Amino acid sequence: MDAIFDKLPDAPALSSQSRAWSGILVEYYHHIANELIAPRLAQHLITLNCGKPYHLIQRFDGHIFEKQVQPGNLILTPAGQPTEWIWDSEVDVLHLLLEPEFINKVVTEVFEGNSAQIEILNSFATPDPRIQQIGQLLLAELESEQLGNRFYGESLANALTVHLIRSYCTVKPVVRHNSSGLSKSKLKRVVEYIQDHLDQDLSLNEIAFEINLSVYHFTRLFKQSMGLAPHQYQIRCRVERAKELLQQGEMAIADIATRVGFYDQSHLNRHFKRIVGVSPKVVQQNSKNFLYISNSVQDRTA
Repeated sequence: MDAIFDKLPDAPALSSQSRAWSGILVEYYHHIANELIAPRLAQHLITLNCGKPYHLIQRFDGHIFEKQVQPGNLILTPAGQPTEWIWDSEVDVLHLLLEPEFINKVVTEVFEGNSAQIEILNSFATPDPRIQQIGQLLLAELESEQLGNRFYGESLANALTVHLIRSYCTVKPVVRHNSSGLSKSKLKRVVEYIQDHLDQDLSLNEIAFEINLSVYHFTRLFKQSMGLAPHQYQIRCRVERAKELLQQGEMAIADIATRVGFYDQSHLNRHFKRIVGVSPKVVQQNSKNFLYISNSVQDRTA
């Protein structure tokens, strides 16, 4: 089967390719008026209109769909079928490509069902506030021009997939919930693992595997136990570790930022000020002043 974007003459303005999010590829395009034919899609494709209304014709599975696509509307095209699109004006769209294996994995782990019974349905020019919200959050991550956080990107991908299965499948499986949170031993293992790898861009799959849970159940149970999503907890741990290093007064702020896993100094500054209430420079300067006063007192009493 073909990768649909191999057929396009233009390159994406933004792409998640370098971020290595598991199961999903997110790309933002500005397309000129065009016609696109793909023999068979390798991935399930969600296209979100991020710009002005445009007229679209789609030929899919022997049917012809034609409509004015409004801002925020989605076109959901399942994998495995030939398809053709024709649009007559410039468009700004966000393409979300989900691997069928990733969908099947979520069906098995989250819904404890048989993925062979699940069929993703075609949907044309449909409003869906939940998918629009997730798409906007993913787009904001791409626009940040920073490597970001794999925990966050993969959390959004899982939330998107669960919603897709619930809302756009022939069978509507039910999620089995456990409301007790993580056990003390599993929570301890996760917390220690995150804190021991603060300088690494960890994957949710990696952490969930450590405690033998699906990504969906891990993220939900972790939040029940800690009151924070995994990516939020990781950021707070990085800020706390940075604060400790700043108070030691031995490293430059830029070096501390990369040591604790932030992309650069500005990335640290943004989260540090949001959580601590002051900039890293203020904490570092206050620590230097405290050390200076302490040393002076020791010199006078020696």
